[in-house]
Amino acid sequence: MLSAVEGTIITSALPAITEALGGGNSYIWVPNAYLLASVATLPLFTQASTIFDRQNLLLIAAALFVLGLSTVLGGGGINLLIETVVTDLVPLRERGKYMSLVIIGATIGATLGPFLRGIITDNSTWRWAFYLNLNIGSVASLALFMFLRVNYKQDTTWRQRFRRIDLSGNLIFIGAFISVLIAVTWGGTAYEWKSFRIIVPLLLGFLGIALVTAFEWSLRLSLGLTFIHAIVTYWTYYFLPIYFQSVNGQSAMHSGIDTLPTFAGGLVFALVGGVLLSKLGRYIPLHIAGFAVFTIAFGLLSLLDAKSNPAAWVFFQLIAASGSGVLVGILLPAVQAPLDQSVVATSTGVWSFARNFGCIWGVTIPSMMFNNQCAVLASGLSDQVLASKLTGGQAYQHATAAFLDSIADPALQKEVVEVFTGALRVVWLVGIAFAGVGLLLVFLEKEVALSNSLNTEFGIQGTKKSDDLGGEREGAIEMTPVQAAVVEAIPR
Repeated sequence: MLSAVEGTIITSALPAITEALGGGNSYIWVPNAYLLASVATLPLFTQASTIFDRQNLLLIAAALFVLGLSTVLGGGGINLLIETVVTDLVPLRERGKYMSLVIIGATIGATLGPFLRGIITDNSTWRWAFYLNLNIGSVASLALFMFLRVNYKQDTTWRQRFRRIDLSGNLIFIGAFISVLIAVTWGGTAYEWKSFRIIVPLLLGFLGIALVTAFEWSLRLSLGLTFIHAIVTYWTYYFLPIYFQSVNGQSAMHSGIDTLPTFAGGLVFALVGGVLLSKLGRYIPLHIAGFAVFTIAFGLLSLLDAKSNPAAWVFFQLIAASGSGVLVGILLPAVQAPLDQSVVATSTGVWSFARNFGCIWGVTIPSMMFNNQCAVLASGLSDQVLASKLTGGQAYQHATAAFLDSIADPALQKEVVEVFTGALRVVWLVGIAFAGVGLLLVFLEKEVALSNSLNTEFGIQGTKKSDDLGGEREGAIEMTPVQAAVVEAIPR
């Protein structure tokens, strides 16, 4: 939950923060810096989770995050290791339900992020937001220390374990990521897209990522769906607040409240998706439904303007939330279905990489389009001084109610609102294409039966493995009364 708060807490107030810091067109690095480091360290945590004790790694990641020693590094490790532990303990067919429960924590965090940021920005300094991790995170870390006990191999020395970590591959991966983001951040703002300063790092970055992923992982179609799902999900997370602030003139706090249907709706539909996967044992029909609904939602969002009824934008958000929510917990089981259970950590790491990489592009692509489209539309403004503030990659930082209120002339203010409305319409229309590509890819997806068996050496310490949900064999997972009560409380 706290890791998700870090990822979205700046959505409602990013324009205001950029304005306060004088960031100009470098605003995109505010969300991308967190996502960048989280993604870039995934291969390291993936390898380490199969070499070292997963509990200790999770505690280290939590400490880095909570104490602020390395929030981005800790956040990336927390996400991957929690998902890996869940896949260790839950059979494939049931994994969608339990992953949905994990995602609910993340969704609550994503919901609270814009709301808390709005309250803090409107009533205090934005710096207070980063103290939120300490109290809640300390309690969670204590619970992990006391109750999480999972098996791991102890047949090698510490020296041998450290030598198994691919340091060169990790360095290539991190460098490639930085290269891609530099190109995307500068493209169309600091330099033209045809400039060698953009083309060279972009090509080198993608080449580095391709080399590392091709060497270590066999990527599958389901990873592409995960990547696209993350893009379109963060697309809505970051640009619905912009609609409420730049078109409806809402404050950062009220824009956070207005986006609650997106996040609250995602909670409900995440559970629905997990339960349906468990009952049906099939994921392709759910993938089709999720991406189809998401495609429709982008079309509906493109209709929003300053005159839109609140009932309309609430309804449109709920439609988008249903598409996003149904998919969020069932994409990992689809990735892991064709794979041997011995590569759980690796497959979870690949999936996390695809998801987080998509999150980065889900912020970068619409931001770039919004700035470029505002620059085009601003050329028609009657006040050229005001128009200059919406060009050169500055539009996003001025997409606030405060900027609108600073325009004394009501007629000119209306012109600026129309510029923001027109730019947002293009952002939503392009989103249709991305969601539509996801829908088309589903029809190329191959369905694999979801197993009820669980065969892993990383289960709970001192327990047996389960051949399926009802039967036991040597190594079947035996549950304590508390664990049994939790399992019985989850709908089957």
